[in-house]
Amino acid sequence: MKPIVILFLLISIVCVFILVIKPPAKITIHVVTDKGIPISNIPVGLSTFDYWQPGELFGTDIYKNYEGKTDSKGIVTFTILSERGDVAFGTGSGLIGYYPHGGNYKFKNIYGGVNWLPWRPWNPTVELILKPIKNPIPMYAQAVRYTLPVKNSAVGFDLEVGDWVVPYGKGITSDFIFTLNEKVPFVSATQPYDVTNTLSFSNKSDGIQSVLVSQNQGTFFRMLGDAPQGGYNAILAQELSLSDNKRLSGAVSEDQNYFFRVRTVLDGQNKVKSALYGKIRGPIECGPQGIVQFTYYLNPTPNDRNMESDPTKNLFQNLTDDQQVKAP
Repeated sequence: MKPIVILFLLISIVCVFILVIKPPAKITIHVVTDKGIPISNIPVGLSTFDYWQPGELFGTDIYKNYEGKTDSKGIVTFTILSERGDVAFGTGSGLIGYYPHGGNYKFKNIYGGVNWLPWRPWNPTVELILKPIKNPIPMYAQAVRYTLPVKNSAVGFDLEVGDWVVPYGKGITSDFIFTLNEKVPFVSATQPYDVTNTLSFSNKSDGIQSVLVSQNQGTFFRMLGDAPQGGYNAILAQELSLSDNKRLSGAVSEDQNYFFRVRTVLDGQNKVKSALYGKIRGPIECGPQGIVQFTYYLNPTPNDRNMESDPTKNLFQNLTDDQQVKAP
């Protein structure tokens, strides 16, 4: 066989090897409670991209799944083959006593494009924090997406009814008061506008308190503790504008959340005698055109600050699919 043919065959074999063989990776998941205590015997699943399957339109990404359980130190280790070097992991089926949680990890290729050598770093340890199920209770919980019935004028929203107050809806008590003030009214997304959305309250010592929770800390079980006793602000304002040079301002962060207090009754010394507490999971999105979106939970028991909701016992009945709340 001629040398040139041998060389061609060797190059072909190497190319096929590179395309077929996926780089190995190793990762350790350390499962702990929100107090940092390791948890044993926790099912953990991990998946990584395996191959692309041709099909209609853009085809389908196929993922390879792995399963394991934590040892006495709360550790489970996976050794895998991964084409892209990114993995998703989380609690698997059979989890008892804790809220499910998961995360992502991206390995690095430090070999200058040589894609059959191991992903780096080799065997990093990633912490997976689980929160225990303590005392879930029935709450009023709803994902709201309503259009303000009026502009440049205050309108109340009843959290127990889940609607605007009369005459714009079925509500009776103005727990939240929304006001959209238009300096430059919204006409379209391409024309300049300048509006301010304000959330205020009906009673002295009612209010709202900002809480930032990183997406990396989990979106499912955020804000499961008690609402704070104090620190509530009477007004929350958001200015939204689009300038002549198309510069947009007023965007909200996905890490934003809130606690709130409503229906506050004070005693003779201006101390809170009675109040209802709740939380807003995620940001309050108030569009310049008057669309209001937020997901809220209201504890119906006066002075009870427990924010651990039981989604299976929602006090609202007959919610639409878009209004349903599945996270605690």
